[in-house]
Amino acid sequence: MNTFPKPVIDAMADRTMRLHHMLWHSARDSWAVLTPQEREVYRAHGWEPPRQSLSAPDPVTGRRAVEFDNGSGEDFLFMHREMIATVDEILAELGDPQHPRVEGWPAIPGPDDTDYPVPPPFEVPGDAGTTDAIGNAKTQAAFDRIRAWEDQFTDPVRLRQMSLRRLGASIEYGIHNQMHLRWSAELPAYRPGGDDFSVDPQWDDSAYNWLADTYSAHVNPVFWKLHGWVDARIDDWMAANELTGPVPWSFDPPWSGPAGAHDHHRVMRLALRAQPGNAEAEALRSRLGSMEATVEDLRQAGVAEPVRFAVHEDL
Repeated sequence: MNTFPKPVIDAMADRTMRLHHMLWHSARDSWAVLTPQEREVYRAHGWEPPRQSLSAPDPVTGRRAVEFDNGSGEDFLFMHREMIATVDEILAELGDPQHPRVEGWPAIPGPDDTDYPVPPPFEVPGDAGTTDAIGNAKTQAAFDRIRAWEDQFTDPVRLRQMSLRRLGASIEYGIHNQMHLRWSAELPAYRPGGDDFSVDPQWDDSAYNWLADTYSAHVNPVFWKLHGWVDARIDDWMAANELTGPVPWSFDPPWSGPAGAHDHHRVMRLALRAQPGNAEAEALRSRLGSMEATVEDLRQAGVAEPVRFAVHEDL
């Protein structure tokens, strides 16, 4: 399993980048279950999502439905496509012949794959729900479901029958989340999640690259293999619908966080170029201060982190 050059890993592991990725996911995943006071915390810091990704719980079953048609699926596809584009720019600048660009899996690796083996199940102390979800994701039954999803999302006939927003939402809360859990591996410790936004600096070390945590998943090289596979589905959808040119996003642009469409780009570029005392370091510090204030206010308000990478049953 090839890793990325160290400058890319360091940029992904930067605390500002970690916070941005976590807050983007948490805002849209949790919006429907927040109180008005809790929503105001996100709103005051510029993190109000224009589209929630999950509904409020059903009053009878308690289940939260995926928002297939409000456009949040396009936000998911767009934001991660922007991340890939920025990493490609970084790789091009580095000129490493072994890593010219992000290259996703051409097909999702099977249980016997030797290049990307599935790590064994493990226990997440104090988190039985995540432990069970990870264990289930590593079974043959889970892979059978992954393969069925893969067939669906690469079939031109099926792709012509769904909107881009439905494609994105279906991928996010099905095969995407399942792959995050399936390829997650045991680490010496895990950042606490669920009760509050625990972002102790101990979790900023580049070795903390757990795929089952939005604070760390993008530091893991497997993240880029699975998201490269996800990103290729946009191109398949375009081809199936005989579309060329720019992707016909419904929004200009879809949402990737505060300050417009390219904030992820700026954070990544700043993290790569920051050196003690230079302008990039100052700009990165400013963004970090803003996001740390956001997280602290969320903690003070008692906002809980959403369940990480849950696979939803309505797919």
